[in-house]
Amino acid sequence: MKLSDIKQLNIPKAPGSYQFKNKAGKIIYIGKAADLRSRVYSYWRASANHTPAKEKMMKEINHVEWIETETEIEALLLESNLIKKYQPIYNIDLRDDKRFCYIKISTEDEIPGVFITRQIDKAGKYFGPFTAAGAVRETVKAIRKIWPFCTERKIKIKPCFYYQINRCLGPCGGMVEIDKYKKEVIVPIIKFLSGKKKQIIRDIEKEIKKLSVETRFIVSSDVAETQNFAFQDKEKQLRHLKYKLLNMQKVLEHTNILSVAEKYAADVVELAKVLGLPKVPERIEGYDISNIFGQEAVGSMVVFKNGEPDKSEYRKFKIRVGQGEANDIKMTREVLERRFKHTKKEAKLPIGSLASQGISFLWPLPDLIIIDGGKGQLNGALKEIKKTGLNIPVIAVSKGAGLRSAAAPDKIFFPGEKKPLELSLSSPALHIIKRVRDEAHRFAIKYHRLLRKKKLFKK
Repeated sequence: MKLSDIKQLNIPKAPGSYQFKNKAGKIIYIGKAADLRSRVYSYWRASANHTPAKEKMMKEINHVEWIETETEIEALLLESNLIKKYQPIYNIDLRDDKRFCYIKISTEDEIPGVFITRQIDKAGKYFGPFTAAGAVRETVKAIRKIWPFCTERKIKIKPCFYYQINRCLGPCGGMVEIDKYKKEVIVPIIKFLSGKKKQIIRDIEKEIKKLSVETRFIVSSDVAETQNFAFQDKEKQLRHLKYKLLNMQKVLEHTNILSVAEKYAADVVELAKVLGLPKVPERIEGYDISNIFGQEAVGSMVVFKNGEPDKSEYRKFKIRVGQGEANDIKMTREVLERRFKHTKKEAKLPIGSLASQGISFLWPLPDLIIIDGGKGQLNGALKEIKKTGLNIPVIAVSKGAGLRSAAAPDKIFFPGEKKPLELSLSSPALHIIKRVRDEAHRFAIKYHRLLRKKKLFKK
């Protein structure tokens, strides 16, 4: 493309994210700008001093698209989401992963705070990654204007400097209880960064309505001295909440945080990186077994598409293997054997596989299979999949014997590996693995309980 071609696109002079595509229509680069027109034009100007990698990219650009936003903060967050979702080749080639930064909520500290970091530890809540650290700093400043969080990690004798300029509620100096600080500051920030803007506003509006009713009740009752104090206190709270809501709306209306669905899509991208998958898994299938000593044994299959559950494609199996033969490994193999009798017709199966046995094909093939269990269940699943002639990545996830609490580390078992992998609790890859595993477990338990209930009523 030439600069004359770009000028005919009528690109707006507004903040937003731009996308460069090749002849095949694939996104090869994503960027953000405070002024889309000027930024895109700059790539084709004669004065542009491109690196060899960018020169190569410029030769491949065949089409330019953009998404207009209201502010640069919105453009920043949109760019981060799109890069994670589409993984353009030149975003990877032109940027060092070490430059990415995250917004961290330090939930492990005595006083939880909000920080910008480039490292992910085993504790805390993380949002990102983001490519523009400067814009992230501006975002964190905007958040602090609404929810004055503290940057001290422990309680001290005196409150910090930011308390004196109304940028901290004062938990660091005992000016407010930690529980109240978490409720009024940390919880809303987490909701905000999770995309729950409307819920936050609804909660404040609900509290305003409640205080309005209470103040009207006091005014209509006998005026006693204690009631005057109560009225003044509630009126003060009311004014504070109304100001907070007004201030918040001014910030929120110009900020577009990632939606939950977009986060899940990004988690799947991270999963592909961690597991070394050949491609981002669009369809993930999770399996679990539920029974009591072989009685009313069932299996479950749940399906996640682009990181989100698709309940219309869930399947349940009543185990047929005899009680005397019953164990989780054999049951898992039975479920997978029956599942692969329903493979989609379009699937390219090798000669000599199940396709040559006249089996009816109905269900799409998964890009990844997650088994709730340990090494034994993984090996059993691999043997069953090998019979199909298919090459599908499989992992198993387990907390180990006797470790069922939420804090227990999850162990991920890979084919051919003796020791399991333990991912950081903040890992997006672990988040999606656990979501699939937990959903398969829930679905299996539900079916098992249903069968037990039916059997009970038959007696």
